[in-house]
Amino acid sequence: MSGSDTRKWWALVAIAASVLVVGLDLTVLSLALPVLSAQLHASTTDLQWFSAAYSLVLAAALLPAGLIGDRMGRKKLLLIALVLFGAASALCAFSTSSAELIAARAVLGLGAAAIFPMSIAVLPVMFTDEERPRAIAVVMGATFIGYPVGPLLGGWLLDNFWWGSVFLINV
Repeated sequence: MSGSDTRKWWALVAIAASVLVVGLDLTVLSLALPVLSAQLHASTTDLQWFSAAYSLVLAAALLPAGLIGDRMGRKKLLLIALVLFGAASALCAFSTSSAELIAARAVLGLGAAAIFPMSIAVLPVMFTDEERPRAIAVVMGATFIGYPVGPLLGGWLLDNFWWGSVFLINV
């Protein structure tokens, strides 16, 4: 394998890791809700918004993110989304109120909305027709692995660290 071949496969690993944490973030919060309720004095409505803010913004911004990526550049938007996702994750981890966490989760959803379509959109440029099915399988596999691993990892983090650690895994 040449140097450029090696680089593109390492880039694929980075892309797969980014969609893995997006998938994790959809489910990792569920076990932290009782702790968040106590620590942030969150109401039942707040707890629902902790999850819904992320999911709603992600769903609403998916299509516009694809359009923006086509116009502005897929790689550029993917990099911006990754920085936004990391920064929003840190904001989530260090939130001191329910309102802060809900707002940070909404920003997190915005970053995730761009990461999903851009992670697939950059693959045709990076890989040949023969390599592309394997690359897509890696990205989709990483996405779907995140869903069941989220609660397991979240439980372990909550047992061993403070509630903010479930968000720091994204950083």
